[in-house]
Amino acid sequence: MLQKILEAAGIESASCANLLGISPVIFSQWVVGQRPIPESYVGLLATVLGVPSAEMRMTPKQAKTVSSADITPAIWYKFRGEDLGPADRECAILIRQLAFFINETEEIAQKRAIGWESLFDDLRRATDKQAPPKEQGRQAARIFAESRGLLQGARGIGDVFRGNLRSLGILVVENAFPDSKLEGCSFFVGQKSAERPCIFANSFKSTWFRRNAVLLHEVAHAIFDAANDGASVDLSNSESADISEVRAQAFAQEVIAAKEILRHAAQRNHINWNQVSPRDLARLVSEVHAEPKTLLGAAADANFIDAELAKQYSEYDISELLPQYSEHALSTEQYIKKFSQQPEWIGRRTTTVPSRTLRLPSSYIESVLQLVRDGEISRGKCAELLMIDEDTLEQRFGELAPAL
Repeated sequence: MLQKILEAAGIESASCANLLGISPVIFSQWVVGQRPIPESYVGLLATVLGVPSAEMRMTPKQAKTVSSADITPAIWYKFRGEDLGPADRECAILIRQLAFFINETEEIAQKRAIGWESLFDDLRRATDKQAPPKEQGRQAARIFAESRGLLQGARGIGDVFRGNLRSLGILVVENAFPDSKLEGCSFFVGQKSAERPCIFANSFKSTWFRRNAVLLHEVAHAIFDAANDGASVDLSNSESADISEVRAQAFAQEVIAAKEILRHAAQRNHINWNQVSPRDLARLVSEVHAEPKTLLGAAADANFIDAELAKQYSEYDISELLPQYSEHALSTEQYIKKFSQQPEWIGRRTTTVPSRTLRLPSSYIESVLQLVRDGEISRGKCAELLMIDEDTLEQRFGELAPAL
């Protein structure tokens, strides 16, 4: 059955094995049915490939009676688009693998949240399905922001909304994939009875301010689209008039750059919307936590500026000014130079087992190490969850997790 699933998804066997850190020889034996898939890998493969676990357990004889059309996971239809290639499918495999491990870590620690389910249901019910898609996005955004306390203080939410999403049980992944055209995507992981939404933003050549909008864009897709479509896929520099895209863009803009936040940011900095200078724009971006494009679009929709001023301000180059006002605009080298210290996790976040490296979130690494300290997982399981070999585990984290 594994062979049929891989063929239906358009994924090469050897590539999948290398990405998951599994011996290609052993994986090929699973593919052709020479060896049963160990139960410890059934859940991972089912989640990564987007099929029920029962299908992964089918014998070659049972698999003969099943057609490819009956088993092609919905998510892989999205990755068959003419604009997408093998690098994008590899990106999806790695994201889903990391999401599976984050979910497993939270389940072991008994910290898995499910608040997203009732909130998503409330948002879908409260949104007027007959309204224009842009208004649908705004309606959902206002309810979402108010229910999550994101408008308190009318300040930028870039530093808090990721944790807010995770507290709902939404898996948030940001990683750099240089070869992938993906800017963001959202999908559900896990089996039907315990599935969870996962949102992703590609950090390669992307600013923190841009990713704030991308992640919230994907939240909207998770609310309205991903459950039925299998996944939402957004490419870099793509513009679409599709209903779901217009709604998601409006949702992201309304949450990250709400009218109240824009007004207070301008007032605190004594900025006249009709005479915004490049330095003023840099201050606004640093306070609102939104990239210029999203910020100016929100300002125009709020009638603070007209379309002509929005176009004029969008041509400003604030790349040299922004680091003066926000740490989020600093490169790693600039951060070290400015604060005369290295971030705690620098050099410790890169995986070694998959054929394409990932940089794991420091919060995830700490949660895995805490499970070791608490005696909840073994040394081998710790290395598996961090996607590194055991020697690297000892070298990097021996002093942080004495239990090793």
